[in-house]
Amino acid sequence: MEQFNTCKVLSDWVSAFHFDSSNIALADSARFRILDYIISSVAGLKVNNAYNHAVERVMYSFGGNQQSSVLFCKRKVPAPFAAYMNASYGHGADLDDGHKTANGHPGVAVIPAVLALAEAEGSPCNDIYEAIISGYEVYIRVSNAIQPSALQRGFHGTGVVGAVAASAACAKLLHLDKNQIFQAISYGTVQASGLFEVSESGQMTKPVNPANACHTGVISALMARTGIHAPDIPFEGVKGFYKAFSGAPNLEEITNGLGQKLLIDTSYVKLYPACRHLHPVVDAGAILRKQEAFRLDKISRIVINTYPNSILVTGHIKKPVSADEGKFSMTYALAKSLLNGTYTLEDLDSCRNMDLETETLIDKMEIISNPAYENKEKHIRGCKVELYMTDEQKLEASVPLPKGDPEIPLTEQDILGKTAVCCEGIYDKKTQEKIYRCIVQDEKFLLSSLFDLLHCYNNMEG
Repeated sequence: MEQFNTCKVLSDWVSAFHFDSSNIALADSARFRILDYIISSVAGLKVNNAYNHAVERVMYSFGGNQQSSVLFCKRKVPAPFAAYMNASYGHGADLDDGHKTANGHPGVAVIPAVLALAEAEGSPCNDIYEAIISGYEVYIRVSNAIQPSALQRGFHGTGVVGAVAASAACAKLLHLDKNQIFQAISYGTVQASGLFEVSESGQMTKPVNPANACHTGVISALMARTGIHAPDIPFEGVKGFYKAFSGAPNLEEITNGLGQKLLIDTSYVKLYPACRHLHPVVDAGAILRKQEAFRLDKISRIVINTYPNSILVTGHIKKPVSADEGKFSMTYALAKSLLNGTYTLEDLDSCRNMDLETETLIDKMEIISNPAYENKEKHIRGCKVELYMTDEQKLEASVPLPKGDPEIPLTEQDILGKTAVCCEGIYDKKTQEKIYRCIVQDEKFLLSSLFDLLHCYNNMEG
């Protein structure tokens, strides 16, 4: 019996996939993902400023061909460098889209690579859509096959699977043939990497994982176009991807429904600038605030019931002292939600000088692990928050899924609100409207027009 070859299955599908320009809904899906990536990048520009400037200084120092634009600078760099830099912005605020069962962020691992290479190659908008959709499909399927095992081993799926997906997407953009796409994916698989230790400390460097994935994607596609021969069995091989990152992959995730229904719209969109694992507690806090018996001064004890992976990633930083840590603190996010009904970029800044009211709430919190709140088959990844009051009342709120998941989609008003919050201090209202129109509404999505708009921003450091 012939051995199952994931790389062949994926490259055959990517090669055969064709974006039908008459499919307006699918084009809108791709455009919406680009919009959310750009909005999240603006937030990343603001939140992760010190890291961004470090990346800029290093990347600009290399020089090279002026091929592709950097999001917030009137300067072009080689396409792999632009992909790296723009992915760094995109993941800087942890506001980019993700996937609950794939445990990662397909957009920031695919879109910056596709846009950078598309600008260098002069690719039309339909090719861009086709490449992005292909990248999402590969990302979600491969990540579903190895998660949550990869996360539990300490790997950041956005970097690991992102290298595979970005390579597939960029190969599709270049119109490579079936064998060349195979070589690009295989070459990208060999380079897959990324440790999730960045959620424990040094959180400002977390964007290095999607940045490396995007850099890898551009290089892999270009190398495949030259005729390289990468490993024949990169996934199932005795020293391959599955052995390294999973050990027991679910190969049905690769094939189930492949070619029947695209998965791009199964990704979630974020409203809060933090790891997705803590979003359910923010929603729960907002729900509790609206209950008639809610009184902050009467809370004696707070119990958070949530799934083990959430605790693994966001349950260990009780009182963050920086914005970097604030993106991975479940207790801090819940405290702010109980106080204000949401969790914002301003709350990240407030970590440095935490107020007494927030600290007092955190001191009353206990986190309890309950695997029932994460169920891949039932599409559950949530929590229950219980408030024990001094008058012996108990208030509780259960959130099986946070807002922004496909089952609880954001409204257009939500997206416009996210745009306004992320762009505040960077782009005025008129420019925000132009960016939205350029990506979502114009008959053709033109990269040159988008970059012209993004370059007209208020430089925070001159």
